[in-house]
Amino acid sequence: MYLSHFFSSSKPVMLALAVVGLFSLGTSSTPVDHRREAVVAAKMIPSAAPPSRQTEDLCGPHNRPSTSDPLPAEEALRKKVELLQSGLAFLESRGSYSAQMAKQEVVGGELLPEHIISLKCRQQPFSVYLLWQTGDPGREVLYIEGENQGRLIGHDGGWKARLPALSLSPNSGLAMRDSRYPVTNAGLGGLIDLMIGVHRTDLQLASYTTCDYEPHVAFDGRDCQAFTTVYKDPKSSPQYRKSVTLIDREWNVPLSSQHYEWPRPGLDRSGDEFDAATLIESYQFTDVDFDRPLTDADFDRQNDNYAFR
Repeated sequence: MYLSHFFSSSKPVMLALAVVGLFSLGTSSTPVDHRREAVVAAKMIPSAAPPSRQTEDLCGPHNRPSTSDPLPAEEALRKKVELLQSGLAFLESRGSYSAQMAKQEVVGGELLPEHIISLKCRQQPFSVYLLWQTGDPGREVLYIEGENQGRLIGHDGGWKARLPALSLSPNSGLAMRDSRYPVTNAGLGGLIDLMIGVHRTDLQLASYTTCDYEPHVAFDGRDCQAFTTVYKDPKSSPQYRKSVTLIDREWNVPLSSQHYEWPRPGLDRSGDEFDAATLIESYQFTDVDFDRPLTDADFDRQNDNYAFR
């Protein structure tokens, strides 16, 4: 969901986390084989925060969460859904928040590079402001539900920031050319909605084999509950092979969630390399702040701190 090839015809390349990256308008780099890079750097996933703030690597099978008294798979998955539903209620009660979001996704069959994005989000009316810190530094996107005829506005970083901002439908091909989800799904709420929808289907169809639960895992200095869900086969779960999610124990919102697809023909990897080569979505939120209420100025394109033209 980004903006870097608004004014170029070369193939776009970029990264997650919209849900956000659940929001995009283009990209400004030349496509490379990021899956090969991901295999080489398997132990760097997840990588949203500096090493001192990261959780333990939960990607490999040998690192799946476990407890001395594990929950049955169905009970663990139902617990995860209940926590996420509580997280939605918490977001509504707080009204707004800011965070740093790291997003990486597979788009068009290619794992795009990770982007780190400063995010401001308001629940009512749903509003989101995004500022790229990496990938295309200076790129901005603004969307307010019910305004601008339902369109987002955005511009690229670098010298393109001097060009007039574009107004686009969030679901248009240009707005979503390098993202899996539109800006209307950006932020913690969008990620929660995605996972609740997936897991309700999982519970209905019993498409999973295990859902391991760990009650205490640290991430970004926060105490989280970890859930690792493994699926039966591509027929039972066509999109996902495995997911690893860390849910904050106080807020009940997902601070980190990685989702993995089924291996493509010819993939010969194991352990961490296998997960790195099959990563399809990664979303991580750090420096989450619910204590500073956001105002209309935070979602005003005329804000002196923004570069919309």
